[in-house]
Amino acid sequence: MPQSKHQLTRYKILDKYLNDRFRRYNIDQLLEACNDKLESLGLLPVSKRQIYADIEYMKSSDGFKAPIKSYQYGVRKYLRYSHDFSITATPISEKEITQLQVAISSLKKYKGLPFYNWIEELLTGLQFKLGVRNDDENVIGFEQNKDMIGLRFLSDLINYTLKHMTITVVYKPYNKDEVVWTIHPYYLKQYNNRWFLLGWNEKYEDLSIIALDRIQLVEQSEIKFRKNTDIDFDLYFSNIIGVSIEDDTTPVLIELKFSKNRFPYVRSKPLHHSQKIIDGENGIITIEVIPNKELYSQFLWFGDDLEILSPTSVREEISKKIESMCKKYLVVKQDCTTSV
Repeated sequence: MPQSKHQLTRYKILDKYLNDRFRRYNIDQLLEACNDKLESLGLLPVSKRQIYADIEYMKSSDGFKAPIKSYQYGVRKYLRYSHDFSITATPISEKEITQLQVAISSLKKYKGLPFYNWIEELLTGLQFKLGVRNDDENVIGFEQNKDMIGLRFLSDLINYTLKHMTITVVYKPYNKDEVVWTIHPYYLKQYNNRWFLLGWNEKYEDLSIIALDRIQLVEQSEIKFRKNTDIDFDLYFSNIIGVSIEDDTTPVLIELKFSKNRFPYVRSKPLHHSQKIIDGENGIITIEVIPNKELYSQFLWFGDDLEILSPTSVREEISKKIESMCKKYLVVKQDCTTSV
């Protein structure tokens, strides 16, 4: 039977005292010590009956098979492990070994990234302290670019965000001069193999989305941090594809038609969690999202395998982009076919 978090906490507390070779504990002393620790953790105290039940479970085959013995000392009986034992040092199962091997293979892909410097130590502990090995054969590939510009700031930005520290950011937009912003960092988001910081911008008095690969410098600011009390980022990103949201926009229902060759791909890998299949035979689906530049890029990626059926505004926006592309390539075609 799965154990609750509080039950596991009690087992660990009892495990500590049952392992103590320098002091004896009877049931009343175990109860007192356990409740003192629970109260220090902000948890409610338990009864002697519960402690008895916990000990019986720890001794059972369904629990930890703990070698808990009762010893007579004077007029009292004391409880202790009969030999060196700890529930936190029980052997891991074959299934757990397999799971750890998969975890090691996965974690190795992140070695070398600035934010994951601790992985080398973690893997060493898993591989040598627990006897879990992983060969050098590479069987898993992740879409991660460890050389991506901006990753050098990722670790610091996570730290500033977690600790609610205001920062000064030197930012270099494309084809523009550098700007210096005071940012209150709220959230970090990865999309399409790029990282973005979302935070309150003192200059614009609004939320800014900052691409890490355009950041030139980050330093802590002395300005008091402005807490985020307005934005639920899970909700914020639930209605979009990507990271960009235009002002005063709401989700719209978009009807899409895919070719027979492309529809199975979209069925197995939905464009968005709101995706619904309207007509599987004809490859028609709907998604309900806020239109943004990432959405249009996604649509264009499908090429002639996709037709936007509605709404008209989204269909016309794609039409404009396709028309602009056609003009560029039409010039190339004319130049190539013009007689000299």
